[in-house]
Amino acid sequence: MKVTVAHLYKKLEELDRDVVELKKLTDRLASDREYSPILKETFVSEMNKLEDQKSEILKLNVSHTLPLAKKPAVASEKTIPTPTQVSEPKKPEKPVRKY
Repeated sequence: MKVTVAHLYKKLEELDRDVVELKKLTDRLASDREYSPILKETFVSEMNKLEDQKSEILKLNVSHTLPLAKKPAVASEKTIPTPTQVSEPKKPEKPVRKY
């Protein structure tokens, strides 16, 4: 499976953002509620999972590959008309009104 470094970087940013959000939620939980310990435990567990995913991404080996060079097109007897060669009736341009 080929993945670009940009995709990995975006995923790392997403993981970091999620960890920060979970940390904020953990800090804002009221400690006097009976559900607070369960939620905190769940948030910490999810933060650990996200950190594990982040470390797995950081362990990946990156191989540098160059894009395949395109072969020059062989001129054939058929010519494909370019947009300047095709004569289409042009529509008159209407002025753009800004409100």
